[in-house]
Amino acid sequence: MTRILAISDEVSPFVYSQNFPENLGPIDLVVSAGDIPGYLLEFLATKLTVPPVYVLGNHANGYLRGEEDAPPRLPGGCINAHRRVVEVAGVTIAGIEGSLRYRPGEHQYEGATMERFALELAPRLALQRARGRRLDVLLTHAAPQGPHEGEDRPHRGVAAFNRMHRWWRPRLHVHGHVHLNGANAPRRYVSAEGVEVVNAFGFTMIDLP
Repeated sequence: MTRILAISDEVSPFVYSQNFPENLGPIDLVVSAGDIPGYLLEFLATKLTVPPVYVLGNHANGYLRGEEDAPPRLPGGCINAHRRVVEVAGVTIAGIEGSLRYRPGEHQYEGATMERFALELAPRLALQRARGRRLDVLLTHAAPQGPHEGEDRPHRGVAAFNRMHRWWRPRLHVHGHVHLNGANAPRRYVSAEGVEVVNAFGFTMIDLP
């Protein structure tokens, strides 16, 4: 069993805490589904024995500011999974950052670009499958089409992710972007392809057999 801490969109005082990670119990892996500040990712990297794996959100606040004239940088000690297939703590993760485009700005993409990102991952995922390895975690910022997508234009679900469910049958799809409102807001569901889809808003713990 691999115990995963999944985070996105909001800094939880339970995670950004001087008592972390003891206050949350054993943690084997951290995945960030976007719009988490870079300082928090670096904090987590110093507290754990394996690097956090992340994708950026549409707000791209994962960057850190250096000196006055220095360009923004990505957090150190972490793994950016965007358009990559990585293995950390024995878990295979494929990542795609950002959301569907709804206004000018970085880390927002047309649907056709999201499809291209998914296709770029296919050769590596096919090789993994040939070796008898299944994709464990699809890590994205935006949600797939379905119960977790928002009703407004910025939070539309991404059809390319549903196709990845059909093609690669990931054991788990972790996303952010859509904020959970109310105690009964649905955090998890199982897709038609048998993929467990988890909204990581704030934080949640996931046991991956």
